[in-house]
Amino acid sequence: ADDNSVYGLLVKYAQKDDKEQFFKYTRMAPDLFDYLLSLIECHLQKDPIKNPVSPNQRLAITLHYLSEGCSMQELAWNNYIGKTTVHCIIKETCRTLWTVLQPLVLPEPTREQLKNVALQNLFRWNLPNCCGSCDGKHVQIQCPKHSGSSYFSYKKSFSMILMAACDSYYKFTYVDIGAPGSDHDSAVFRKSSYSKALLNGTLPLPHPQPLPDAAFPLHKNVMRPYSGKYLEEKKNIFNYRLSRCRRTIENTFKILLAQRWRRLRNPIIASEEICELVIMATVVLHNFLQKGEQDMEPSERMYSPTGFVDWEDDTGNIHLGHWRRDPGTNLRSIGRLGSNNASTSVQKLRLFS
Repeated sequence: ADDNSVYGLLVKYAQKDDKEQFFKYTRMAPDLFDYLLSLIECHLQKDPIKNPVSPNQRLAITLHYLSEGCSMQELAWNNYIGKTTVHCIIKETCRTLWTVLQPLVLPEPTREQLKNVALQNLFRWNLPNCCGSCDGKHVQIQCPKHSGSSYFSYKKSFSMILMAACDSYYKFTYVDIGAPGSDHDSAVFRKSSYSKALLNGTLPLPHPQPLPDAAFPLHKNVMRPYSGKYLEEKKNIFNYRLSRCRRTIENTFKILLAQRWRRLRNPIIASEEICELVIMATVVLHNFLQKGEQDMEPSERMYSPTGFVDWEDDTGNIHLGHWRRDPGTNLRSIGRLGSNNASTSVQKLRLFS
């Protein structure tokens, strides 16, 4: 790589002497960048005889592509390398990020982990037995070659669906990526491995009541709000607590992904494979950074600083997060995922939650 490139002249300097500028370029502090590089460097190392792009620069190029959404051609110009090389770097690095980070920051949840999530939701939102907040989004993409209308959604755009659940600290606990936008939203939920495990009782839930929104079907393991305007006090209390908890998935999607990883703001112009890899990489990077800053003082956090997400004061008033000042996002909500009909026994579960 050329030392006169943006990486050689600016990024390496910012890594040492300008923490804020380095964060703007990579979405992480220098120490977390170094730690991430140590995890994946061996996978990005190439034959030195061919004067390859270094693992450091490969990671920086990929992070900048994901964080700012710039074109591959722009990255090629800025780094004095070919567009095809940039394409290969991004594809390989995104795949490596998922392969290495997924077992560390997004493992298949155990019963003990889900129990901890439920305790977090009880402590933070006063909602017992809630093992996660669930929702789905359409991520706009360029129509893949030879795909016809497979990815054309009812929202009149081509998209790939991201279904996910998260804990109370805005970390994903489950993701299902890649369903074409033309799939009916209820079918996406029904076909996902998460739904199958959730609805047939094989997910290791300590007390099975994950938390989606009104788009989801009511099931003994899936709670959603009561409908209607004039509800009795118990139902209003349930809806209030449910809404507080459900804000976590809204914040996780619209802010920590669409705000920090701006590649998701506009249609991803790439092959079907790379579109999926881009989404996978942003998900695990999000969890990696949330986990990396979890033990920091709020004032020291850069990825999710104080006031960035919605927060609640001591009197119970909700304050909107700073991310809402910049609402631009390419993540569109999915529709209703099932029937409104539910058995009486399932409806009664909400009264005892």
